[in-house]
Amino acid sequence: MKIKNFGLLAVVAFCFTILSCSNPSTPSEETYTVWTDVSTYSAFQSDFNTTLNDGMYVRLELTTSQWDQISSSLTSEGRHSWTKSQIKDWLLGRGFGDSESTKESAWFATIDHGFLASRTGNTVYYILK
Repeated sequence: MKIKNFGLLAVVAFCFTILSCSNPSTPSEETYTVWTDVSTYSAFQSDFNTTLNDGMYVRLELTTSQWDQISSSLTSEGRHSWTKSQIKDWLLGRGFGDSESTKESAWFATIDHGFLASRTGNTVYYILK
């Protein structure tokens, strides 16, 4: 009888161990597929036929049809699977202040597809989701 109880206890303990491994108590942070790139300001002006003042940025939420047109030309170059905090860190390293990077990374997390370009001197940084 003691052997049966011990065997049953061992099976129950084993099941709890398996369940605790497959069901983490803290869910992992959601990741987003984004693409990053960099260009010169003159290339930005030529590509977008517009201006962007130094130290400024522009963002645009893309429609499904706009995304369909753009996504077919995307490659794995510059592609990342990032969390909201990684997007924020990327923005911080590209001239954004803490409050701006928090706001824009939160915006990126809420939209399906969007684009942000920021200019620092002669350099324009891009992030696309």
